[in-house]
Amino acid sequence: MDTVSLDDSGRDSCSTGFESSSPSSLSNSDNEDNVSCESSHHEPSNEKGKPNLVINTRQLWNEINKTAQWGAIAGTSGIARLSLSNEDRCVRDYFVSETTKMGCQVTIDQMGNIFAVLPGENDEIPPIGIGSHLDTQPAGGRFDGILGVLGAVEVLKTIKNSNQKTYAPLAAINWTNEEGARFTPGCSGSAVWAGHTLLSQAHAVSDSSSARSIKQELERIRYLGSEPADYRVNQLSAHFELHIEQQRILQDAQKKIGIVKSIQGIRWYRIHVHGQRAHAGSTPMDQRADAMVAAANLILFLEKRACGVVAVATTGVVELDRPSPNTVPGEVLLTLDLRHPCEAELDGFETAMRLYVSEFEVEHPKIQINTTRIWRSPAAKMNDFAVSCARRAAERIVGEENVMDTTSLAGHDSALTSTRVPTSMIFVPSKDGMSHAPEEFTSEEQCGAGVQVLLEAVLEYDLSLRHAI
Repeated sequence: MDTVSLDDSGRDSCSTGFESSSPSSLSNSDNEDNVSCESSHHEPSNEKGKPNLVINTRQLWNEINKTAQWGAIAGTSGIARLSLSNEDRCVRDYFVSETTKMGCQVTIDQMGNIFAVLPGENDEIPPIGIGSHLDTQPAGGRFDGILGVLGAVEVLKTIKNSNQKTYAPLAAINWTNEEGARFTPGCSGSAVWAGHTLLSQAHAVSDSSSARSIKQELERIRYLGSEPADYRVNQLSAHFELHIEQQRILQDAQKKIGIVKSIQGIRWYRIHVHGQRAHAGSTPMDQRADAMVAAANLILFLEKRACGVVAVATTGVVELDRPSPNTVPGEVLLTLDLRHPCEAELDGFETAMRLYVSEFEVEHPKIQINTTRIWRSPAAKMNDFAVSCARRAAERIVGEENVMDTTSLAGHDSALTSTRVPTSMIFVPSKDGMSHAPEEFTSEEQCGAGVQVLLEAVLEYDLSLRHAI
């Protein structure tokens, strides 16, 4: 695996100073520090069920608050760290610095995905990946994505400090543009790595506000690596991801850990509705080709259909071309975010939508509706054995009664990695289900428990690789 040397020359400086008394920092001062324990064997737990290695929860919490300085929204605990922005560059630099200091080999691929690999006893086999993302929504929180990346770093630190090695190498991973807030669609880095999106196609995607492409921005922040973004070249043995739940199922069930069995599929559509501009006062209602009315009817159909098949359909963007208060709308652009755990249901929904459009155009010949699917994240089933590693780890750490199986209703990079390597996801609770907002919160204790489960799940999977030889 070729490493990419990061040259800091020409970069804007990224402050690494952190004031613990900052009003936007979060604290749980009642929790005591956890101390890493050494072990001569990397068994997940000893014969008494106690962890052989313990992550440092206070250190993890401090890192969560420290990295929140990059993109901090004044007066709130929120973060605006859009993909490939200067703030994203700063937190990437910090990730590279921290993992390099502990002896990791850091590699950046052609999509800017970062792989920080801690050597194992057998570096001939692909590393076990532990990854998530560092980018956020325009007004996001400080836990979405970054908990999984910082959790991966804490796992590697804990193992490194034990003076022992795992059998397989371990890779802490930052996947590029998971959120899709600046560059649409999301999960770009993992989609290219998994072979679901062409590199050239992803590189050409542009920021709608500046018209700068992903490739241009990767070059600007100096994270356009030379390593192929390809699962066949840059291989992984497995992929584990810790993430906040982003829903309130765990909270309502009073559970501490969610073991993700599947991730629902996502499809994004861009829909253009073409009508005819006309004078608002002199055009009779029965002679209009109102694009906005047609768009509104379509949105209502989508909502009704979604309720009928227990899907979720969201029109998050509606743009009227050259709007005027006294002109009948002639052209409307809207988006559709469609989600369901079953691919067959998604196929059926798409068929029903296209049939509705065809029938509407027959009834309203002056209206034309063009629907284009612009992104697809397949409904994904997690690997049974990797899931069992996570479940056993969770039951040891928080007790069987505090663990539940669940389905992720949000999209994740793990949906893409699951199509190529054994993949497992671990959820920790989100307060009131809040995410993609400054109010997003997961406690220090909950974060620490999640990373401890992550550590033990990875160690158990690593043990299976050792025994497979």
